[in-house]
Amino acid sequence: MRKEIITRENRNVRPLGRILYHDGICYLGYSASEIGFYYSGSLLLADLVTDGWRREEGREGFVGVFIGEDETPYKRFPLKEEEKEYELFSRADYAVTKGITQDLLPQELAIRIVKYSEVAFGAVGIRYLLVEDGAGLRPLPEKSRKIEFIGDSITCGYGIEGVCNVDVFNTPQENPFKNYALRTAKALDADYQLVSWSGIGLISDWIPPERDTPDETVLMPQLYPYTAYTASERLGIPPEEWEPSRFFPGLVVIHLGTNDDSYTRQNPEREAAFTEAYRGLCRKVRENYGDVRIVCCLGIMARSLCPVIARMVEELRAAGDKNIHYLEFEAQREEDGIAADWHPSETTHKKAAIKLTEFCRELLKG
Repeated sequence: MRKEIITRENRNVRPLGRILYHDGICYLGYSASEIGFYYSGSLLLADLVTDGWRREEGREGFVGVFIGEDETPYKRFPLKEEEKEYELFSRADYAVTKGITQDLLPQELAIRIVKYSEVAFGAVGIRYLLVEDGAGLRPLPEKSRKIEFIGDSITCGYGIEGVCNVDVFNTPQENPFKNYALRTAKALDADYQLVSWSGIGLISDWIPPERDTPDETVLMPQLYPYTAYTASERLGIPPEEWEPSRFFPGLVVIHLGTNDDSYTRQNPEREAAFTEAYRGLCRKVRENYGDVRIVCCLGIMARSLCPVIARMVEELRAAGDKNIHYLEFEAQREEDGIAADWHPSETTHKKAAIKLTEFCRELLKG
């Protein structure tokens, strides 16, 4: 077998998401970032690396391997070793899972190596692939439609496979492929890029009721301009500015405010600061992508900032920005189930995706 190094210049794979290349390693950054390719071999391995300090139980980086058009992963596993070679694909084993013989499989199969866990926890780095000598390897095609999602835990798929008052956050129960964002992207047949972090806000991360000062540990205005700000910190390198040309969307969905809500508490001065920070993020999106359509969403978990965002969008539209829009989600309901730590269930995500898909479909007609 031969080693395939996944550099930024490698044209044999298609990268998706904000991916950081450093010291010969391809780091899948935010949730659902991936590399994808067609492969004609019978066996595929990869040398994967992770952070030594993030391998504690329930905080590991999680990897998924999708084959063809399958909606569930062929493999999904945590990285418990700092570096290890993993078998990602066996044609013989895959045929068994499909209940067919190998000769009935296509000569080439689409393979996607994806990050299930969010960027805040265990890193997922690909040092190299081990591909069979003579096996073909070519990139998956890009879709004509692209969407960027900027958000918090809801966009990460936090706790979506857990149950409230039974489970607490852990990376094994994170699943971005069940969240509102990727369901919307699939319905619109779009490539996607997630820039999301659990607990994050624009002026404050989530704080408990007894605290009255903002938590500014990691805020979206700090992360958004860079490919992988915190991962770069952990690697001891300067953060790389994100190059918008690497993924130029026709639509940007912003789903922020849930965690700021824990701090703003309907205080006019705090709401004004939140509005100014939100305007700043929108300016950065405009700087990156010009007159791209922007959809600002809120409402599933926290709602006091819904009118604040709606008013800001109305003001921006009145000032001449006709490509910014507001969409309010319905609040989650207990009869639809509540996931870990009071986060939205898969049913709630499905409902939000239907609403967002319909809204975006109308926008994209124009």
